[in-house]
This record gives sequence, structure tokens and C-alpha cells, in this order.
Amino acid sequence: MIEISEAPLAHPSLYGVAPGGAPMVFAARCTQCSRIGFPRQSYGCEACGAHGEALADVDLPATGELISFAEVHRHHGTDIDTPFVMAEIRLDSGLLLRGTLAPQHANGLKIGVRLCGTLIAGKRPGAALELRFAPEGS
Repeated sequence: MIEISEAPLAHPSLYGVAPGGAPMVFAARCTQCSRIGFPRQSYGCEACGAHGEALADVDLPATGELISFAEVHRHHGTDIDTPFVMAEIRLDSGLLLRGTLAPQHANGLKIGVRLCGTLIAGKRPGAALELRFAPEGS
């Protein structure tokens, strides 16, 4: 079993691990209009155009509600086995993001179910940890 503290993250500029061990998403909040943007960047707020220091870094818990999902049966990449589920998740912070569900949780999904982030090693030996989502309590 891979220890989260020892394994590299596949995309460390997009997500990380909170001190308690739960995954978090790295976003930016506009200090002018309060819009939250992902991924974190300083080029400009998508709502009001404020840029640079007006965009404050914010770390968001990777928990929220399932808004929509689609099961993918054909994928030409080799980094993920099919079928897999892509989902839109409205995080508790209000941010809407797209993510992949953990493979064992694709059956019986319903819109509105609570999801939480989890870090899963990719399919190759020694692969980095990737952010996936699973129903809360599973």
C-alpha cells in the first residue's frame, strides 16, 4: 500500500493533501468580486478581469455534490482503463469542476449524491497519485 505522504502527486499544481490527510484543490479567489477560479492562476478573473495580486490562493476541500456524469467506454489513452466515469462536481465552496470517479464507485450513481476526493495511484507500478472522487462514506 502506498503511503500518501511518500507518493508523488500526478498534478501537484492542481491538488494536494491537507494536514489531516484529506485531498484539497488549489484554486484562486478574486478579491474584487469573490469568484473562485480553477486552476489557480494570476492572469485574470474570468468574471471581472482583476489580475495579479487580486487573485488570492485558496485551498478548497475536495468535497461536494454530483451534478452530472457520463460513463466513458472508449478511450484511446493508456493511462486509465475503460469504462470509467467522468463527473461534474459542485464543490462545497461553489466551484464546479470536472473529475474522474474512483473505478469501484461507478455503479448506482445518482445526481445529488455527496462525493469526496480520494488519491489513487495510477495503473502503472510506481505511478503518481491522482485525484478521484467517490461517494462519501465509501
